Amino acid sequence: MLINPLIGFSTLGSVFFGAPDDLGTTNSCPFVPATCTNSTPIENSCCFESPGGILLLTQFWDYYPPIGGNETFTLHGLWPNRCSADNTYDQFCDPSLEVHNPKEILSSFDPALLSDLEEYWKNFNGHDESLWEHEFNKHGTCVNTIKPNCYSSYKPHQNVYDYFRVTVELYKKLDTFQFLAAEGIVPSNDKTYTKSEIQSALDKNFGGKKVYFHCNKYNGLQEVWYYHHLQGPLTGEQFVPIDASQSSRCPETGIKFFPKGSLGHIPPPPKHPSDLPTGYLKIGNGCAISSGKFFTKGTCATFRVKKAEFGGYNLLSSKGTCFVEDNALKCNRSKNTKNQFNVKDGKVGYNNVFKWCVDGTNDQKDIVLSDGTCQEFELQFEEF
Repeated sequence: MLINPLIGFSTLGSVFFGAPDDLGTTNSCPFVPATCTNSTPIENSCCFESPGGILLLTQFWDYYPPIGGNETFTLHGLWPNRCSADNTYDQFCDPSLEVHNPKEILSSFDPALLSDLEEYWKNFNGHDESLWEHEFNKHGTCVNTIKPNCYSSYKPHQNVYDYFRVTVELYKKLDTFQFLAAEGIVPSNDKTYTKSEIQSALDKNFGGKKVYFHCNKYNGLQEVWYYHHLQGPLTGEQFVPIDASQSSRCPETGIKFFPKGSLGHIPPPPKHPSDLPTGYLKIGNGCAISSGKFFTKGTCATFRVKKAEFGGYNLLSSKGTCFVEDNALKCNRSKNTKNQFNVKDGKVGYNNVFKWCVDGTNDQKDIVLSDGTCQEFELQFEEF
């Protein structure tokens, strides 16, 4: 099997996968193509990751307040995106698999792995375990090749262990700080870098594939995302580097790489809940009412947009928290939801889908995510 000696990824189109360890493992798999490259359906979902066939390894550079080591991009997560160019994804896929004690689970499986998480997988507010819990529940439950039924002799929470183990091992192969430092790109309060310099340094160490990076509003380098296809189950760890499906929006010149602990800029004061953006949700010739339904008569409901702790946004109305259930937008207090919305240029999306439809024959109709077969609208947040 051909292996890239720089980062240890498979470069073959297919490979045989058996059991990678003795913990009770995924069943042996036949030859399979890399995810998102198949022309016909793959029946065994324990051998072929779907629908989340694009795996993103995401890292942060949090310089104020400083998080993690001074020469370390911290780990954010491993995200299974759908096989599309618009970065759509699923979230919180199986409530029955969610966990609330990842530290205890990992300690029982592998204390050394827990130490790695405590060093590299850091939360900006110091509550690291809440980030681990969020990442597994939102993303890990959507990785189908580590479902309990995929193991020949499943041990409780082994899928949780495997998600964190594989993520950390992949993260260690992608040392972003060293990739940049090798090209003379190091933290500085004074020096700036160009987009092409950063892009070249990252791509050079990722098999020549385009890496995505994000800058904050102060032009400070903040995030780096590595995109992969996967051959076989997640536990096989056969990641295939691919080009990012989006390009960096960082400026062409003047990018700052602030040292950790430096202010770099004056951060804005935290918003009071009453200062959260408020406005209407407009769609087509009508708007959303407080239950999340579409209405063409009467007064539009007031909605609030709140930035979620780990990214994305929460949407709230007078009826309660909004969420998507059975593809329909709903808002009420009866459900303890962790659903997160996307807000971009005033448009509201879910799982990175920004096209919606209106469904039903009553005066109050459902606002549903588009499946590509209906008349599509944008859901526009019009702030007061």
